[in-house]
Amino acid sequence: MPEPSTPATGSVVMLGGRSEREFSVVRELGHRVVLLDERIPWHCMPWVDAHVDIGLDDWDAVADAIREELGGEPPAAVLTHTEPRLPLMAHLGRLLTPHAAGPGEEAVANCRDKLRTRTVLEAAGLPVPRFALATTEHEAVAAASRIGYPVVVKPRDGAGAFGVRCCTGEAEVRDAFGALGGFVADGLPGALIEEYVDGPEFAVQTLTRGGTTRVLSVFRQRTTRPPVFVELGYEYPCGLDAARREELDTLLRDALAALGLRDWISHTQVRLGPDGFRVIEVNARRPGGRLVEMTTAVSGVDMVEAVTRQVLGLEQPPPGPTVPFARYTSIVFDAPGTLLYDAFVPDGEGPGSPVVELEVAPGETVRPKEDPRGGVYGRIVVYGESLDGLDRAEQRVRQALDLQVVFGDGLDPAATDSREFKSCC
Repeated sequence: MPEPSTPATGSVVMLGGRSEREFSVVRELGHRVVLLDERIPWHCMPWVDAHVDIGLDDWDAVADAIREELGGEPPAAVLTHTEPRLPLMAHLGRLLTPHAAGPGEEAVANCRDKLRTRTVLEAAGLPVPRFALATTEHEAVAAASRIGYPVVVKPRDGAGAFGVRCCTGEAEVRDAFGALGGFVADGLPGALIEEYVDGPEFAVQTLTRGGTTRVLSVFRQRTTRPPVFVELGYEYPCGLDAARREELDTLLRDALAALGLRDWISHTQVRLGPDGFRVIEVNARRPGGRLVEMTTAVSGVDMVEAVTRQVLGLEQPPPGPTVPFARYTSIVFDAPGTLLYDAFVPDGEGPGSPVVELEVAPGETVRPKEDPRGGVYGRIVVYGESLDGLDRAEQRVRQALDLQVVFGDGLDPAATDSREFKSCC
């Protein structure tokens, strides 16, 4: 087992995880890492002090396994960065570390279930799209008719815009509801039918401690036009004037308070429609993709370290240096084919260095961004002192990569796909 960098003061139980940073920050703070998952990836082994291979669906068995592994000693904290494991984390936190900070079971349920999110926020008088739950195709069509077209059909849980579709008529609603069969079968029953809010979208990252919320970053989000919503990127600054930004910050604080998220992080999506802001989704987790690094760059706060310190009851360090401009661009394609590109080697390292991430290897096939099996194949994040500086930085990256899609005519893309994630948020 690896030696911790400082003397251990207890064990932190991690429920799943794939990123080295998730584990290294725990050990940097002087704690052992005990990883629990159904199948522990080999690449995670050097990052943890102990591991237990166990299915995470039997909560009682997981609690017993933790007690056995720790010899009856309570863990310093139970932590996960994986959204599907948040309910288990909240349950184990109440059972094994009742005095530790973290998201409560009710707050997690309020955020995981989009129907509960809408219902709670509406009851608190906060702006959300008009919505209804549909458990049958007939109910979906009736709900869409009451709400008025266009409407959005989406699963009650899940992330990354999977299964989300904007519909302009009855036939499209029937198709979208039918296509949700796989999502509904594995998730919460029924589908959410809601008003489509036409306007700019914003991704908001927060850190809440003891009920006091700090807004860390607000990014203007770019997506494809309906019917599907594929992320094209994010911009900072977000373009809101001071009054609108204060309105948005207040809305976030009120929404998190209503949902009961008092000691945790969040990633929330809000749209600015003709009638003002509407809360689209509240996720009790950090954002996906590279938005964590982008938030660190513009706020000086590392959300991974911040939430780890939160559950351990530690003070937050002073914010680090920040950058005035940042841009996140998704790597997407307009046509299918074989992808060719060159390796990108950054000039240096640090907060201002570009981030380039491709989730397919040269020679693999790609599909168009609107294709259900296509979408996002990677991302480019650049920082600068001005918008012109961002343009120049992104152009240098693209010239170095020399992305090319070839052999598109008549190509049947391969069934294999090396990507772990197809969307970030």
